[in-house]
Amino acid sequence: MRKVTWLLLGLAVLYSGYWFIAARGSELGVKTWLEARTTEGWQTEYATLETRGFPLTFKTTLTDVAIADPATGLAYQTSKISIKSRSFTPTRLHAELAQDVRLSTPFQHIDITNASANGTLFVEVGPALTMHRATFDFDDLIAESTLGWGFSLDSATATVQRLEDDPLTHDIQMTLNDLAPSTSLMKRLNPNGILSDQFDALAIDASMTFDKDWDITALEGPRPQPTHVLLRNMAATWGALDLRIAGEFEVDERGVPNGKISLKATNWREMIALAAAAGIIPQNFENLALRGGEMLAKMSGNANTIDAELTLSRGNISLGFLPLGPAPRITIR
Repeated sequence: MRKVTWLLLGLAVLYSGYWFIAARGSELGVKTWLEARTTEGWQTEYATLETRGFPLTFKTTLTDVAIADPATGLAYQTSKISIKSRSFTPTRLHAELAQDVRLSTPFQHIDITNASANGTLFVEVGPALTMHRATFDFDDLIAESTLGWGFSLDSATATVQRLEDDPLTHDIQMTLNDLAPSTSLMKRLNPNGILSDQFDALAIDASMTFDKDWDITALEGPRPQPTHVLLRNMAATWGALDLRIAGEFEVDERGVPNGKISLKATNWREMIALAAAAGIIPQNFENLALRGGEMLAKMSGNANTIDAELTLSRGNISLGFLPLGPAPRITIR
């Protein structure tokens, strides 16, 4: 019995040593990464950095964090970030974000508050921390931009899964519940009061292929850029408006999409008015879009429904034979 006791005591001492060495290694890894970014000209500030969670968990927490990448103009500020892993599952990382976050671009600041924001990242063994799978969950989120737009949502979930037979391709599923544009945005999008205050449903099921892995270097820049998109289904219901989109397109090195997308839109006239109000369709194209939509609706046999195909080509987008203007660039800053 005494031998067993000493054996258990020895194992406990060895494990404690392992935990404290690994905890200090975790802190050193974060500090080293931030110092490397500072050397490259980034802004990297934080008040405290510590690891707790003995004996089964490593929870590294930074407080009063401010990080900015001068190459892209993106900046991130928050009161706290915590990254947690179990000692027996070190490749599963769980991130807990604070209830206050500010994202900044060269054009605007976006202030985000939430009741809870969590992400779980499954990575491969090795220093690159290549992402294999990720899940994200948000509750009671509110976003407000200095450009005057904003939104709130009750909850959101997203999953990203890297394909085993095509490591640069990822399956993506996203669901947003009770998404509501801000009052100021609704006044701009919905001047005639034709829309309800929030989306009834918004869901996306897609696959995206990128030009490089999503690993630790993706935080350092340049970001992985999409080269191919398969949109299996995008479904949006907003009051009387119902939109279904599916298709496939390539994305060149400039972010210009080329391909075709099938579109089914119910109450399409209101959608054109909404797109024009949002700036998606140039104002001088709105009347042309309405006339063309009338013709497309007649072809589908229902005056309130368009069942047609969007063509993305040479930087432009068209609905059937109807030009809609420049296609959006698809790039990740």
